[in-house]
Amino acid sequence: MAELVVSGLVRAFDDVRAVDGIDFTVRDGEFLTLLGPSGCGKSTTLAAVAGLDRPDEGRISLGGTVFFDAASGVFVPPERREIGLVFQSYALWPHLTVRQNLEFPLKLRRIGRAERARRIEDALGLVEMTRYADRYPHALSGGQQQRVALARTLVYRPGLLLLDEPLSNLDAKLRERARTWLRHLQSQVGVTTVYVTHDQAEALALSDRIAVMNGGKIVQLADPRTIYDHPSDAFIADFIGSSNFLCGTVLGSDGGTVRVDLGERLELNAPSPRPLTPGTRVRVSVRPEQIGLVTPSDANGANVFAVEILERTFLGAHNTLEVQAGESRFRVECRAVPEGNHIHVHIPENAGIVFPQAADN
Repeated sequence: MAELVVSGLVRAFDDVRAVDGIDFTVRDGEFLTLLGPSGCGKSTTLAAVAGLDRPDEGRISLGGTVFFDAASGVFVPPERREIGLVFQSYALWPHLTVRQNLEFPLKLRRIGRAERARRIEDALGLVEMTRYADRYPHALSGGQQQRVALARTLVYRPGLLLLDEPLSNLDAKLRERARTWLRHLQSQVGVTTVYVTHDQAEALALSDRIAVMNGGKIVQLADPRTIYDHPSDAFIADFIGSSNFLCGTVLGSDGGTVRVDLGERLELNAPSPRPLTPGTRVRVSVRPEQIGLVTPSDANGANVFAVEILERTFLGAHNTLEVQAGESRFRVECRAVPEGNHIHVHIPENAGIVFPQAADN
């Protein structure tokens, strides 16, 4: 196993930079996720690491081996990189059994029969598919095919595992179970892993760290909790999980807290990671689950608002309320739906994050 280092990576298509000078390191045995919306450059980055696409600039190395270096003209073809790659499509050979699918990459590497048999047994045991060794892919479920595809990749013991949205073909319930199983498998094997997805829940559940991408750049690289609780900009706050954005104007500040005028004599106190002068237009990001309901007797103090319920949505484990206070409309999560259409809510002062509002917003 070894760490992956990507530096100054650029890939352009005509005048569009799909990957625009990104840098990141995946530590030995780490699970790093490239997360972002469609077109952000995450799959292009993965293809460059795999050797399926040649970048225009930059350098890629795994341990002491350089896979690509634009400056010196080095480009190692994918078949010589000895890395594992699992696609969204499992790409199993339909005419081969599970055992024969796993045997194929070992034969290519001229591994002896006895060693092949031992490795296949080990790999199938890891993914709990030993009893299906003699079945053909068409006789397996989607989840079982996914496990076979991973076993086929792990059987030749790659130094790096690349996963390109491997769970996207599974139904929601199976996908949730597969996340837990995949994370356990990766930590058990200890292989350095790069995972590509646009699913925030997958990224948060699986990753040691997440690289959030937008417009070909990495806009934040941190552990899942930091990404969720302390997004570095409004795009990340909006993309990761669910956020309300309350727009207003800074009235003043006290230390790291600012007072925001939301209109109609409503004020919100919220922390700001950057100094802001009075009059600055801002957007305050608040997660729906951080907003609490309060009784009329407790409806006093800072950040308590009288709101009108516009819509109620039942989601099983919780309910979502669409509410309005003055000019501000936002969502609140709660276990039980209150009676009536007029209630009070409290936004904890440390719940919001203040971002300066772009001129075109």
